[in-house]
Amino acid sequence: MNFNAFVGGIEPGGLTNDFEVKILICFLLKKIEQPLSCEQINESLQKTGFVNYFEFVEAISELQKTEHIQLQVDENGQEQFALTEIGDAMAQAFHHTLPLSVRDKTVEAAHELLQLQKQLEEIEVAYHAVSDGYMLTMKMKDIGSSLMELSVYVPTEDECISIRQRIYEDPLLLYRTLLSVMLGQYQEGKELFEEKLK
Repeated sequence: MNFNAFVGGIEPGGLTNDFEVKILICFLLKKIEQPLSCEQINESLQKTGFVNYFEFVEAISELQKTEHIQLQVDENGQEQFALTEIGDAMAQAFHHTLPLSVRDKTVEAAHELLQLQKQLEEIEVAYHAVSDGYMLTMKMKDIGSSLMELSVYVPTEDECISIRQRIYEDPLLLYRTLLSVMLGQYQEGKELFEEKLK
């Protein structure tokens, strides 16, 4: 077994042997408690900078061959990796060999990614050209009735793209701020903006 990981581009304190990378992947799947796609695992690891991309690819392949993880297909036809009993045992037995900061930050990155993807699935933002600019529409979904539906005129396509990006970055801020203004709770709306600026 080769214990020397690819170390190019990783942050200080990152993982420097391939066994640690495999442990981290198994540990992540164990803590998240749900299957993840290859892209989701990779994005979580790359966001922290603790694992080199090429080492990640090799580790995923080897973990699959040794049946520590297995490929599944969800109801939408998306391929995902699930932790097997062997992988679970590996994570349980060896997770303490990884630095606590590596474990915590990787799990945190995965939670943030999943939350963002959930928000994007629940929000529809679209725009279309009209005679003098663009109409941008947003629909914030929830169980049952929609939380909010909004249409607004925007002069340019670039501004539509910018607005859409801001909505996706923090849809809850938009919802809470508009609701505060409509209810006359201006102080609360001001505090929300100030909190965003910190």
